[in-house]
Amino acid sequence: MHSIDILVPSHKSKYSVLVGTDIIGQISKFIDLSGYSSVYIITDSNVARYYLDTVKDVFAHELHRKDIHTYIFQAGEQHKQLGTVEAIYHDLAEKRIDRKALIVNLGGGVVTDLGGFAAATFLRGIACINISTTLEGMVDASVGGKTGVNLGILKNYVGVFAQPKLVIADSNTLKTLPDRVLLQGYAEVIKHALIADKRFFEESIKISPLKMDDDMLLQAITRSIEIKAQIVQEDETEKAARKLLNFGHTIGHVIESLSMNTDKPLYHGEAVAIGMVAESYISYLTGMIDENEFETIENAVRNVQLPIRYIAKTTVKKVFEKLVTDKKTESGNIKWSLLMGIGVGEFNVAVDDKFVREAIEYILAP
Repeated sequence: MHSIDILVPSHKSKYSVLVGTDIIGQISKFIDLSGYSSVYIITDSNVARYYLDTVKDVFAHELHRKDIHTYIFQAGEQHKQLGTVEAIYHDLAEKRIDRKALIVNLGGGVVTDLGGFAAATFLRGIACINISTTLEGMVDASVGGKTGVNLGILKNYVGVFAQPKLVIADSNTLKTLPDRVLLQGYAEVIKHALIADKRFFEESIKISPLKMDDDMLLQAITRSIEIKAQIVQEDETEKAARKLLNFGHTIGHVIESLSMNTDKPLYHGEAVAIGMVAESYISYLTGMIDENEFETIENAVRNVQLPIRYIAKTTVKKVFEKLVTDKKTESGNIKWSLLMGIGVGEFNVAVDDKFVREAIEYILAP
């Protein structure tokens, strides 16, 4: 098992991200449960089938007579909305969950984002831990303290920074994921490598995660979390270096939002993969990387079996106009996170609109 400590400068504290195999059943070894009045587990309808009983049993064994509650919401990005959070608030109030309770977010990125937001805002803040069950959640969503929900199709427009007390990433849970769900999470691994570690990038693209053995996948997860941890510790609330983590997400979020209105919505990681190609192309057009580097990146995304084009019908104009709704827009201008080289990210980059339009056109399938 690997333990990665994340310092939280604003609270002069730290928490651990534990990465290993078959560690869900050992929660009590990693966190002192004696001080909590009750446990409230938030999960979705997919994850509940596989892991809710296991997690409930762990807490029941450790807490004896203390109350253990659960809340299951319908799985899917479309349910990552304020309405779901409000329903959780009402359930928390009905069950008289107090400030000394522990909220356990059990699931992928949607669960940890939404559950973390509910925990941070109910009674002005209740402690929570994240038990991540997807690759995307392990390397990105569950780590770093970003919580929130979508506002209609606007991605993550409502949220707060709130750090968990512990994150558990058990690779056994990945075995129950459909191939497409596992694969889309690997986009975040590639992103971390592209912005911070060229050698890790070269290692991470040799083989699709669908063909990796357990040790290879654990190594990729661990290194990816280490990169994010280092960035988050330097800039907890995205004032500077943490903006690097937005690479691939500016155009990616637009593509993801547009896809929600089609009969083939994209997973977050699939949209980020396309976004990384587009934003690498912007980096190339502006002279920040050369043509060989861009082709290496595009081929890498393709070779690990992630998408590199958006195939649904849309236009450059529609995508470009939707960019102005991005959270990173300031006075109508987007501050881009791009690449100065493979393994070297740069944030707050101003880009001429013509390069953005050209990049959008590049990733739209004919």
